[in-house]
Amino acid sequence: MAQKEKTLEILQNLSRRDAIKTLGAISATPYLLNTQAKASVKSNAKIVIVGGGAAGITVAARLGRAMDNPDLTIIEPSATHVYQAGHTLVGGGITKAEKLIADTKDYIPESAKWIQTKATNIDPDAQKVSLENGKVLSYDYLVVCPGLQYDWDRIEGLDPNTIGENGINTIYTLDGAQKTWQNIQKFAQTGGEALYTHPDTPIKCGGAPKKILYLTDDYMRKQGTRDKANITFMPNSGKLFSVPIFEKAIEGHFKERDINYDLKHNLVKIDPSKKVAIFATTVKRKGEWDPDLEEYAEIVEDKLIEKPYDFIHVAPPMSAPDFLKGSKIAWDKGSASKLGLLKVDKHTLQHLKYKNIFSLGDVAGIPIGKTGGTVRKQAPVLVQNLLDVMEGREPSQKFNGYTVCPIITRYGKVMLAEFDYTMKPTPTIPGLAVEEERWMWWVMKVYILEPMYFYGMLRGLA
Repeated sequence: MAQKEKTLEILQNLSRRDAIKTLGAISATPYLLNTQAKASVKSNAKIVIVGGGAAGITVAARLGRAMDNPDLTIIEPSATHVYQAGHTLVGGGITKAEKLIADTKDYIPESAKWIQTKATNIDPDAQKVSLENGKVLSYDYLVVCPGLQYDWDRIEGLDPNTIGENGINTIYTLDGAQKTWQNIQKFAQTGGEALYTHPDTPIKCGGAPKKILYLTDDYMRKQGTRDKANITFMPNSGKLFSVPIFEKAIEGHFKERDINYDLKHNLVKIDPSKKVAIFATTVKRKGEWDPDLEEYAEIVEDKLIEKPYDFIHVAPPMSAPDFLKGSKIAWDKGSASKLGLLKVDKHTLQHLKYKNIFSLGDVAGIPIGKTGGTVRKQAPVLVQNLLDVMEGREPSQKFNGYTVCPIITRYGKVMLAEFDYTMKPTPTIPGLAVEEERWMWWVMKVYILEPMYFYGMLRGLA
C-alpha cells in the first residue's frame, strides 16, 4: 500500500484520543514554522492600523516581529476583545461566553501604540486619519481592517436591544448567543415554527446561520422532541452554499433530517408582537401567449411573504463602517460600493489606487473570505507585501482566497468547508472526503481553534 493510502487509512480510523493528538500536532505546526529569528527590516515609516480586532492585532504582531523598532499605531475603540468564531458554540450550549472574552490591552503588541477611539475619516491624498477624539494622525502606510457593522435598522420593526424576546434570536452578538441558547432549550420543549435567515449582504462567518440551525435540530432530537418543530432555512441566496460539493452535502443533510428551505427570501420586516416575519422575494407567473416565439411570456414580480414563527434566528445585514462609505478608498462601483468595502487587489490586498494602503478581513472588497481562518492566511501575505512596498519593491505574495468554514452539522460532528477563489475545495488534509462530517473536525473547532487564536494567531505565530 502506498504511503498516501496508509496515511489516509490511519486518519480515517483514529481513536478519539489519537485524533486529539493528531489535530494538536496539526494546529501546532504554524508555531514551529514561525519560531525563526526575528527579521531586521528597518524603517522610520509611520504605520497606522485602523481596527484592532483579529485582523489588526495579527498584522501588528507580525510587523512587530518582522521589523526593528517599528512605528506602529493601532486605532481601536473597544477595551474588550471577543473570539467571535466561538459565538456558535455559546449559542449551542457548548461553551461559556466568558471563555471567549479577553482584554484588548493584553493582545496589543509591545511594539505598537494603542489609541482607544474610533476612526471617523480617511484622507488618502493627505495621508491622514481623523479620530473621534478630535485628533488627526498622519501616516506613511495604512492598514484598514475595522470589520463590518450590523445594519439592524434595515429590518423594519427589529430592535437589537430586544434580542432574546418574542422569539427573536441571533448569535452575531455574544449576549444574543447566550440568549439564543436559553431560547433553544425552551423551544425544544414547546416546539412550533423555527425560521433561520441569511440577508442580502455579505456577512462574517456566512455558515453561522446554518450551524445554529443544525444545532437546534440535533438538540431537539437528543431531547426526543424534534417532531414538535418545523424548521426552515430562509436565505436571500439562490443556493445553500457557494461551493457545489458542500451544497450537495447540505441538501442531503436537510432531506435526511426533515429540514425545509426556501431560497431567495430576504427578511425585511418583523412584527415581534404577532411573531410574524416578512420576507421580500420574487415570484414568476405565466403571461400571455407569444405566437412568434410559440411560448408564454414569463412575468417576474416582487412580493412580500409573511411567515409566522415561534423561534427565529436573524443574521443581520452588514456593511463597512459608515465613515468608509463613499470614501476615496472604497469601491466606486458594483455591490461592494453600496457596502463601503475597500477597493483592493484580491491577491495582493493592496489598494488599487493608493499603493501605501492595504486592507484585510471583513471590510476588504474581495470576492470571498470573511472568516477568522481567512484572516490567518491573509495576514502574512499582507505583511510581506507591505514590507516589499516599504523597501521599494512590488508586492511579492499572493492571497488565493482561502476561506474556511467549520460547519457544525450536529453535536460531535463538523464538515470542514475549505475553498478558495476557484470555488473548489482546498482541504488541509488532501485525500479525505471533504463533504463528510467528522468528529476530528469537531475536536478542532471546539477545543483547538480558540487557544490557537489567542496564543498563536494574535501573537503573530500562527
